[in-house]
Amino acid sequence: MKQYLSVKDVSRRYGVGVSTVWQWVKDGLLPAPVRFGQRCTRWDCDALNEHDQKVKTAA
Repeated sequence: MKQYLSVKDVSRRYGVGVSTVWQWVKDGLLPAPVRFGQRCTRWDCDALNEHDQKVKTAA
């Protein structure tokens, strides 16, 4: 079963504020969230894990 994280969960995961998470998405530094309605956005854990691996190997 897929797991999804809220913006607060993502901010805790990376140790940054909520506004920073949204800025990173805008700047292309994080994958875009999945929308489950007008007011519900969540990040796919698999997409975040893949993103983290790409960043780790690029460094």
